[in-house]
Amino acid sequence: MKKIFFISIVAFALLSCIASSPQQSLQSRLFGFWAPSDYEVTVLKIDKDSLYYVDEYPIVAVPYQFAGDSMTIVGDGDTIVQHISFRKDTLVMKNQWGDVSCLVPVK
Repeated sequence: MKKIFFISIVAFALLSCIASSPQQSLQSRLFGFWAPSDYEVTVLKIDKDSLYYVDEYPIVAVPYQFAGDSMTIVGDGDTIVQHISFRKDTLVMKNQWGDVSCLVPVK
């Protein structure tokens, strides 16, 4: 009985890790500096809980929440939901109005 209970706990833990891995992987791919694909100047920095428009002064942290494959940004009274995907190294962000932004990593 103890073996079955132990195996159940281990299986549940492994499945939980597997289920959460894609989200963590997708979110961690966001971290860094980004520029529009047709622009050579960095405009955006993303870390684990905020994004920064580095081409604006003063640079202000804009908090975001990440769930599934979406980033929710609340700022200036507006809520923007960005659907996140990647095409190779290009970050593709599509908001709830259908506007699409393509950003490339800045190294």
